[in-house]
Amino acid sequence: MSTATSLIVLSAAGFLVSWQPQAPMLRARQPLAERRVIAAPTAALDMNDPDVAEEYASVMTFDLDQIEEELAGAGIVAPPTMNDFELRSMLVEMRMLKKGKTSTKKPAPKPTSFANKFEQALYEKPAFKALYEDFKNARLQNEINLCIEYVNDAKQAKMRYGGTPKYDETVAKIEEALAAKVEQVVKSGRLFFSGFPSNMGEAGVKMTLEGFGTLKDFTCEESDDGMSLEGRVEYEETTAAKAAIDKYDGVDMGLGTTLELQAL
Repeated sequence: MSTATSLIVLSAAGFLVSWQPQAPMLRARQPLAERRVIAAPTAALDMNDPDVAEEYASVMTFDLDQIEEELAGAGIVAPPTMNDFELRSMLVEMRMLKKGKTSTKKPAPKPTSFANKFEQALYEKPAFKALYEDFKNARLQNEINLCIEYVNDAKQAKMRYGGTPKYDETVAKIEEALAAKVEQVVKSGRLFFSGFPSNMGEAGVKMTLEGFGTLKDFTCEESDDGMSLEGRVEYEETTAAKAAIDKYDGVDMGLGTTLELQAL
């Protein structure tokens, strides 16, 4: 194959990209037994992110020695089975993580259905999940059973376990955990949004989100259902992202559309 041939390659981050390789680089790699192998970054990179594209452009000029030297400086040793493009992808991931720019693809969609109310509570109520995990770690089987049965059918749980001070104490803890306010941990100005009606248009969504603070970055596209808009935004201030989440996350927009704003 000539060096002018274009390849479609699967990167270490898991995406396909067209790449025109340079002349093959063949050299002896240090034996694995002599290398201290440390887990490499595993963030899923988004090639539509301008920060990712900029990093890729810079590392494409490096040879393999330069790539491995920079990775080694961060305590990362790549497996000898990695090819040229995978090494470059690993370096980009490491740089993004070091800069605090964990550029990810859009978050996995929230489940639309659950096997039962207990399963839904574990997913939607972090405080309840923490309480349940505490009971499991302490091997408190009665409390574990009560968590499950009380959430699924409170009346049946009371018939089965009620009438004791321990029951009242445990139910009080469960109710407190279920009622606890759910707050996202916001560590940066970046967030993913979805659920804005398509008829708002990109300009309308941007104007709405700008109401919380100055934007450094904004992307918007039509979702797969064709009825709503989704994308990513980055505020200059973390407090602006927090305010946007507090205001709009979970708001019912009608016609079965719910706004979702998730911190990145």
